[in-house]
Amino acid sequence: MQVEWFRSFTESVKRKSLSKAAESLNLTQPAVSKHIRNLEVAYGVELFRRGTAGVELTAAGRLFLERIAPVVEAIDAVGEEMRARAERPRFALGSLPSVAAHVLPGRLRDYNAAGYPLSVSVRGTSEELAAALLEGTFDAVLIDADYTGGRMWSRELFTEDYLVVLPPRHRFRRRRALRTEELKEETFVFVAHCDSCNRFKRVAARYDYVPDTRMELDNTDYMLGIMAVGNDITVLPRLFGHQAERLGLHVVPLQEERLRRTIALAARTAVTGARLYRMLDASRVRETEASEQG
Repeated sequence: MQVEWFRSFTESVKRKSLSKAAESLNLTQPAVSKHIRNLEVAYGVELFRRGTAGVELTAAGRLFLERIAPVVEAIDAVGEEMRARAERPRFALGSLPSVAAHVLPGRLRDYNAAGYPLSVSVRGTSEELAAALLEGTFDAVLIDADYTGGRMWSRELFTEDYLVVLPPRHRFRRRRALRTEELKEETFVFVAHCDSCNRFKRVAARYDYVPDTRMELDNTDYMLGIMAVGNDITVLPRLFGHQAERLGLHVVPLQEERLRRTIALAARTAVTGARLYRMLDASRVRETEASEQG
């Protein structure tokens, strides 16, 4: 017994005609008639009465329709879902830690709910991510826009300023804003090989100083934890603001026009990039950034 037999039966009921059912199913009328005859033989009942007005269900046919119609609908629905899933390629996405922690969760929730297969891996720097993209490790990456270009497709997502993160009792904790030159005498703690930290150091050099760096740690979480019980400061993109405040640290905007970070989506192909860009939805990403700033 085959699903096509059931589908020929339900379509004939819907169309009230074997010929119209055959046309709808892209079959010949003899094929539809044979399917229905096969069912009648298999169950030992007559399902239709043929008349001048078309086909009419018998009592057995009405009962059979009641039982089999939901089955055919369920089978068709499964087929549509499987075809849709087959059309959704699995993407490997690389991301900076801050973007993975503060931007992606809400976006990926919608993406995964839609049934799209996606894997996310974190790398410490944009340089690492860009190299991995070009090597084929990732289909797309979320990186500092300074590292885009060349053979990769890219689209900017959002731009953010920087914050000075201060320990609980620091003398600057009540300030509304700070300037780069005011930090010359401070001691710093940074994340090792960090894009943002290196950018701040380049800006500080314009003011004729090298930040007095006491420690370089493996990750931001550990660094902020150390700062909560120490005296050193750091400079981070605004996305980290809420995280720092939850640890009892103070955050003060850094007034420095030359210190901005733009996050971009970069992909190996324009097709992949456009598909993932629609998923991320630049306006929603900016909403996330705005909520972090608030």
